[in-house]
Amino acid sequence: MADFDGKVALVTGAGGAIGSATVRLLVERGASVALLDVAESSAPALAAELGERALFVATDVSDEAQVKAAVASAATHFGGPTLLVTVAAINRTGPVESLAVEDWDRMMAVNVRGVFLPIKHTVPHMKQSGGGAIVNMCSVSAFIGSPGGAPYHTTKGAVLSLSRSLAQELAPQGIRVNSICPGWVDTPFTDRYIESQPDPTGLRAYANGLHALGRMARPAEVAQAVCWLLSEDASFSTGSELFVDGGFMIKR
Repeated sequence: MADFDGKVALVTGAGGAIGSATVRLLVERGASVALLDVAESSAPALAAELGERALFVATDVSDEAQVKAAVASAATHFGGPTLLVTVAAINRTGPVESLAVEDWDRMMAVNVRGVFLPIKHTVPHMKQSGGGAIVNMCSVSAFIGSPGGAPYHTTKGAVLSLSRSLAQELAPQGIRVNSICPGWVDTPFTDRYIESQPDPTGLRAYANGLHALGRMARPAEVAQAVCWLLSEDASFSTGSELFVDGGFMIKR
């Protein structure tokens, strides 16, 4: 089991299913964690539940001033962060010809800029501490395409490329950068998408069947993979994509 005693971590999208599972596991394993998410998320309640080693900071990850202030707040409260997990993301779907530019821009802002900004403002603390680890939540969507899903696929492809580039850039400073690539994950995020479709029951069955293991991932399973990549057990892993996809890609 990874030991994060004395470590300070930042998790964006901390109120979501994967983010909250990751926060819980980090705290359980000894880390102090800053939970970055919007105020209307479940992150404030989670931080209150977890106690003194959890700090909620209301943050729109697409806003540099807010991200900079959030990282500074975490550093003041706990000390400089050396672990970062970027989970925050949104999704908009639809045919390309009817996709609103505003929806496209908002997805790029949250899903791509919202990964870049926390890294930008956390890396100086990692360098000062002599190293660190970053895990970006990517997706099998970075490797495939689907009708109506162009914005999401595009953002996850960008996250993958950003992760690979920064792994090389930051390696000399002892900072590892890796990506997690889940398939479908059984979360409220997924539920909302499925329920918006014409045949939710059929779509859920289809989604389960896309995976060789016959089901979607559980958030805790993704969190376990995140924590492995953050840990010293993965000390020689950087620039990699860890598929936590139940065999989704081998069925493609």
